[in-house]
Amino acid sequence: MKKDNIRDYATEAFRFYAACGKLTSEQLKQKVYDEIYTASKKEFYRGGSGMPTDATAYAVMAAEGALHDMEAEFRDIIAVEKTLMRIREPERKAVEIVYFTDADKPIQGGDISNRVHRAEIEIPASERSIYEWLARARRIFAKERGLRVTKKEYKKVCSSKTKKCDIMVSSNSEGEDSR
Repeated sequence: MKKDNIRDYATEAFRFYAACGKLTSEQLKQKVYDEIYTASKKEFYRGGSGMPTDATAYAVMAAEGALHDMEAEFRDIIAVEKTLMRIREPERKAVEIVYFTDADKPIQGGDISNRVHRAEIEIPASERSIYEWLARARRIFAKERGLRVTKKEYKKVCSSKTKKCDIMVSSNSEGEDSR
């Protein structure tokens, strides 16, 4: 697989989505709330004095904190969902076979190529097509997530900003000299 600048991040986002049971971001948020509310019921007595605490307020604050901490994960899931809606069925099948298989286990050397070979047989499609579909899914994910996709785009953006910065620097330095 040819390495690109978002390959590892996008791959792990697809795997995270699968490891979470392919839940939507809203379902995952609800699951986080439920887990924290359940844990807070067990912690009704929290203070050293043994006085009951306001477990509901504690649970709400803990849930809000957890959701804030998981904001990037929720955005990844939303981008994965949008990507899966945008790609065609054979591409979706390739993503599922290659990225969703054993998503809760670390990737070992050769796992991806073995899964691509399995996808070749199951879909059927050529190895090259499978890799192209995976790359396309990663690019779509990156755009949906708002990530920089290619170095060309980065150079394009930087060159225009550099020109603006040069103009700003030259006008600022001229203004400073006149004082």
